[in-house]
Parts: sequence; structure tokens; C-alpha cells
Amino acid sequence: MKSFGLYFALAAAAGTLAAGAPGAFAQTERSSAPSAQARIYAACQVMNEAVQVQETLDRFASGLASHDVQQLQAAGIEPVSAKGWQRFFKSNPDATVADSCPVSSLFIAGDTANWSCIETSRITSDGRPVENARVIRFTFTKRNGEWMISDRR
Repeated sequence: MKSFGLYFALAAAAGTLAAGAPGAFAQTERSSAPSAQARIYAACQVMNEAVQVQETLDRFASGLASHDVQQLQAAGIEPVSAKGWQRFFKSNPDATVADSCPVSSLFIAGDTANWSCIETSRITSDGRPVENARVIRFTFTKRNGEWMISDRR
């Protein structure tokens, strides 16, 4: 599952926060700075949000792999974009489209997240495979407690 890589990367970041905690703990009790426990809790919250965004991206990727427009819409793709994907899949039944999204490019702020990825598509043209790669930016929005794709450009 893709989210394990994300989990370990974020766990390492949380570990970095926790690593500074023992020496800072005595100071934070006397100062207005957040306690080590509060910092670790905040890091876990960020990790949880990132895993949920990754799961949304995984649902989208599954829809791309299976050419299932309904799965794309379930991940948040708007009907207009879904129709475009439907035309693309119909015109290119052997096409593959995959997004590679480095953890380092995920940015979450409140109920919005942005993730820059590399989209690689392969189609057959005149009997030859043609591959194209380009930068894609996903925007996610949290609706009713669930992350959804609100834009992909």
C-alpha cells in the first residue's frame, strides 16, 4: 500500500519533534511554548491528515488504472472532468496514466491540501507506444471530514 511510505516519512518527522522533547520538556512547563506532548500530538494529527489525503489519491489512481470514471468521481473529480476522462479512455483503451507524488511536495493547511506530482501517460499512436510526462498539481479539500480532490491541473 502506498501510504506506508508516507507513514514512515511522516513518522520520521514526528520522531524529530519527539527527539527534542526530553531537554525541552522542563523548559516548556515554565514557558508559554507548547509541551512536548502537544507537539507530538500535533505531528500525529498532521500524519493522520496526510494518510487520508494519500488514501484519496490511491482511490483516484485505482480509478485511472481500471479506467473507472465512477471511481474518479468518488475521489472528487467533477462531472465535466470525468467526461473528459471517459472520452480519453474510450479513444485510448490501452492507455495507462499514473501519478508519482513525492511526500516532500505534499502541503496541508487546515482543510486544504496541495500536492505536486508527475503524471506519466502511455498511449498507442500509429501502432507505437508514446509516453508523456508532465507536472500535475492536485488540490484537495476536506468536506464533511473526508478529503476529496477539488482540482487537478
